[in-house]
Amino acid sequence: MKRLLTLMSLMVLSACTIGQPAATPVPSASPTITEASPSPSPEPTETSTTSASPSESPSESPSGSPEPSPQPTDAPSGDPSATPTPSPSPGSAGTFRAPGEVLDLGGEVTITVLDSRRAKVAGHRGNQVLTMVKSCNVSAAAGIELSWDTWVLLGPDSEEYPASTTRGNSEPAPVYPNSSGRLYKPGQCAKGWIVFDVPNGVKLSGVRYMNSNGDSGQWRLNANI
Repeated sequence: MKRLLTLMSLMVLSACTIGQPAATPVPSASPTITEASPSPSPEPTETSTTSASPSESPSESPSGSPEPSPQPTDAPSGDPSATPTPSPSPGSAGTFRAPGEVLDLGGEVTITVLDSRRAKVAGHRGNQVLTMVKSCNVSAAAGIELSWDTWVLLGPDSEEYPASTTRGNSEPAPVYPNSSGRLYKPGQCAKGWIVFDVPNGVKLSGVRYMNSNGDSGQWRLNANI
């Protein structure tokens, strides 16, 4: 009986020892947990990369800031280009003046065209256009001589039709002086018609005065011419 008890006790002890190693696999699971622990370590490395991205964005923003700066510099550069050139001096051609508007040549001489019309003048061929011109010597001490040679009619494409060189028998009075040799002293004026011979059907835009010094002026003709 004692042998049986000892055998049974041995069998119980062996069973107990056999059950104990079954619990040993528990620590084997613990290293698996330790392997999972390094996995979060790369996550902070990713956050570090995101922290670098904003550092690049401000570096790009100042690079874009100088781009709009040339725009205001371009704006003022266009302003002087838009400013018109100085208006022509009183002695230059400029735009067409209205009939009766005076051209002042340095305060010494004044010239104006008062009227214009079409008319048939005996002794002249073709068609005639007449312009009434008035010139005054204001302060030219040496005196001035007046002539038709300084006058031309203008076409719409800058065509020029000089004053007539024909001496008719019945030019309309008063006749503007034409190189008569007379000198007009300060305070003296002359007014009269200048005759122009023009082709049939020609279109005209104005009349121009120009002297040997380069002083010039342009006037509009009446609308019915």
